[in-house]
Amino acid sequence: MAKRKLILDTTESMSRIGFRHGFKLLSRFYKEYAHSLRGKLLGIWCLHVLFAAGLVVPPYLVKEVIDRGIATKNISLIWSLAGAIMGTFVLVAVVDKIRSFWGHILAQRIAYNLRNDLYSHLQRMSFKFYDNTSTGELLSRMVDDLSVVQDVLYHGPQNIIGNGCMLLFAGILIFTLNWKLALASLAVLPAIFLIDYRIFLTMFKSARKVRKAMALFAGRIEENFSGMRIIQSFVREKHEMRRFERENRQHYQSRIGVIRSMSWIFPASISILGVSLAIALGYGSFQVVAGVMTVGTLTAFVMYLQRFMSPMVELSRMGESVVRFLAGIERYFEYMDNHPDVKDSSKAVGIADTKGEIQFEEVWFRYDKDTVLKGINFLVHPGETLALVGPSGSGKTTITRLIPRFYEPYRGRVLLDGKNIADLKLHPLRSQIGMVMQNDFLFSENLLNNIAYGRLDSSEEEIMEAARKANVHGFAQELPQAYDTEIGERGVKLSEGQAQRISIARAILRDPPILILDEATSSVDSETEILIQEALDRLKEGKTCIVIAHRLSTVLRADRILFIENGQVIEEGNHQQLLERGGRYAHFYNLQFNNLD
Repeated sequence: MAKRKLILDTTESMSRIGFRHGFKLLSRFYKEYAHSLRGKLLGIWCLHVLFAAGLVVPPYLVKEVIDRGIATKNISLIWSLAGAIMGTFVLVAVVDKIRSFWGHILAQRIAYNLRNDLYSHLQRMSFKFYDNTSTGELLSRMVDDLSVVQDVLYHGPQNIIGNGCMLLFAGILIFTLNWKLALASLAVLPAIFLIDYRIFLTMFKSARKVRKAMALFAGRIEENFSGMRIIQSFVREKHEMRRFERENRQHYQSRIGVIRSMSWIFPASISILGVSLAIALGYGSFQVVAGVMTVGTLTAFVMYLQRFMSPMVELSRMGESVVRFLAGIERYFEYMDNHPDVKDSSKAVGIADTKGEIQFEEVWFRYDKDTVLKGINFLVHPGETLALVGPSGSGKTTITRLIPRFYEPYRGRVLLDGKNIADLKLHPLRSQIGMVMQNDFLFSENLLNNIAYGRLDSSEEEIMEAARKANVHGFAQELPQAYDTEIGERGVKLSEGQAQRISIARAILRDPPILILDEATSSVDSETEILIQEALDRLKEGKTCIVIAHRLSTVLRADRILFIENGQVIEEGNHQQLLERGGRYAHFYNLQFNNLD
């Protein structure tokens, strides 16, 4: 299914990127995430308007103090107007407190929904998506991009609406006070618009580069920290430092591009503001001397002119935040538009219980352009144990990943109890399958919770029983806090054999009718192998099992063996039959297993 394109080709005109694409992103964002909160948002926006309205009152009161109070030496009027000025600022402060609090609350709410939706969407993505997307990039999208979005969600409307209204109110008032002086003072406005427009377009392009560079940088950090033991084992600290420095420099240089553009905004705008104020004071003073204007009116005019020009400077300085916001939601929608390639069909049905019969019919599969499985055919009867044997890279693991529909074959069918699994709902299908892999993931939680992950509603007694069957209970009692011991990230505080038995305990607790096992006994000592094998034997009782075999003991216990090579089933039979046949399995057995006989 073609992915909807939101990132425009960089050869397009910058004006199209800056306005048409930006407006498209904002429209979609409002429709999907802000429309449901439109009543509350409207209330906050009204407070922004009231805040701006409050700030245009004091200059008029100052004018009255000068022209009516000081000029006539009316002390009572001066004190009354001073009190009115103070009251106005108190009211403005109260409005600012309310809009600030609720503005941040609404920004947090929208950001909360964005993160939930993105995380939920990413959970539905298939293995293929994660094969091609780094963890660092996902973290950058989830954390960095949405943090920028959250920040702009509050400060953006506050600055745009508040400063926009200030521009409107102050503009009306300076033209009301003296339209000739207003025209002369604002003659420099086109220069500000032109400069901001050019800077905005350049910054949008640079912000895209920053987002991409940040994702690569985050990926490098995540990968290096995860692989620090390998880095230190192979003494590759200097090598990784060079690679880190290269990614860091790319991120640095991309940020410099944005900073170079941004650094022009304030100096250019403030210089133009200075020209405008100079015109107002020069021409206005001439009119005061000529008797056309009062001193109070000129003072109010200058104050309003500052209130008119300062928001323009602030809006200009918002340029970087706006383009970072647009770049962030652009990347967000890019992910949201990337639909899962493995999902429930419109006619998919659930499955409550299964006998455990699995059949592959002419199954072909490829990763990108590399064909891995070529016309795989086999049938596993309920309660049967099927061992997959063959050299590395032959397609054994791929076969096991097609059964829970982690991937889809491009030709052929996988059947469960005679039903095409493509016609079954994903969650009910996967709930019928338990998997124990070589490097099963353990969470940075305590031992008890890691076992309970197999069935979250299980009781503590059921968890303990599963632990005993998996030969976990013995070493668990020796841990500092027994089952409450934190096992570290990815179970780093445990041995490989202990981690494997925890994975088996999960599967025992889940008690599915189908088991997929990728044995991890090839790199453990003999005593640990016996404990793991005992746990596996208990786990497999009465279940359909597909085992990727690494040890002779597993091959001997299997009801049938498939020898897989170059993505094809080369031979099929039990251990004795295949040995007597003297084919590829027998050759592989002699090479790999003869020393264990």
